[in-house]
Amino acid sequence: MFLERLKHFNKSHAVTVFKGNFISKLILVIGGLFLAKFYGSDEYGTYSIYLSISVISSTFITFGLDHLITLSTNKDQIENNFKSINILSLIFTFLLLLIFTLFNSSSLSIKTYFVGIMTGYFIQFTNNTKFFLAKEKKFKKITYLTITDAGVSFTLQAIFLFTNIKNGLITGSLIGFSIAFLLSLFYVRNLIQIPNYIQFFENIKKRKDLITISYPSTLINTLGNNIMPILIASYFIPKIVGEYSLANKILSIPLLLISSSIATVYYPKAVELYNSSKKEALIEYTKKISTRNFIIIIILYILINSIGIFLLKILYNKNWENLGSFVFLLSFGFLSRSLINPVADIFTILKKNKITLIFNLYLLFSNFLSIYLGKQFGFLYLVGIFSLLLSIGYGYLFYFIIYHLNKNHESHQEIY
Repeated sequence: MFLERLKHFNKSHAVTVFKGNFISKLILVIGGLFLAKFYGSDEYGTYSIYLSISVISSTFITFGLDHLITLSTNKDQIENNFKSINILSLIFTFLLLLIFTLFNSSSLSIKTYFVGIMTGYFIQFTNNTKFFLAKEKKFKKITYLTITDAGVSFTLQAIFLFTNIKNGLITGSLIGFSIAFLLSLFYVRNLIQIPNYIQFFENIKKRKDLITISYPSTLINTLGNNIMPILIASYFIPKIVGEYSLANKILSIPLLLISSSIATVYYPKAVELYNSSKKEALIEYTKKISTRNFIIIIILYILINSIGIFLLKILYNKNWENLGSFVFLLSFGFLSRSLINPVADIFTILKKNKITLIFNLYLLFSNFLSIYLGKQFGFLYLVGIFSLLLSIGYGYLFYFIIYHLNKNHESHQEIY
């Protein structure tokens, strides 16, 4: 989310932060593969559930109001919005904790929910601090924050592994996010004051769309991308959650390393072509980027499902016996996703964000349909059906992009 908004800033600043984000994700992904082997699928599954709860709660408690920080232009308003949002988010965090304490009927431990929700607040506060620092053009501090939680989390998780600390993955991650939160507090220590709530609510009235449109779309997207580990844990043992989550992480590596890098190049060029009315060039450029990414990813996935699976069987013990099957089944959904990942910003450029809202609803529906069928027929069917639904969804989304670009091009030609 933060990186999407950063594209509106100077390109050199964006590159600085993208580097920090890339290093951070690389540490978590590569480090996660190493740690998963030694911690085992059961503990890795519990850790994945904790991360899902953290990400979902961090989105839920903002109500989309964090956008006010980046949308405001007046310095006093920016500072007031920042202070108000963080206090309101803290109140919503405590309400969320109270609700889960009183009405939790899930098989998951209340401790997992409690720690996950508190981590969600740390993530939200740190992200808001990044938005504020971006407005202040303090981009190096943003990079420090981004790398801090990843670096500290991985280091402590590795230390806890060899010192036999219980729940080392969750504990290390919690400390990492906590330190990033404390560093954020230090960066904005001058803003720890009571805000002007009257001014804040006046700003909300001017941008009701943030709560009524942007927030539901963002929340649905977050749920669609993160709820599966929680759903699997409701019907299957943590071991299955761990195997699913690690398979997901393995297939995400090519998208992280390649698709994300291509996307940073695609966005400014696509905006330039669209604004200069070079519609045909935009169509060809979009096709070229998507096709090139698809070919690279399919080659990598073939290697992962052949040599990679062979290596996984050597590296990971019998505790991970379903990992190879999960990687194979999920590959089809991720491959279809590779068509969209590098060119996803085209929806913003074309002002077709309603389409992404519809797709996010489809993605969320796919999670629930897959888990419903999976509990009837077994976890392999769950993963296979989910991958099939992803393939259909992302495939149609790509078709829509090309169809709409062609339609725009034809309309433009008729005018002239």
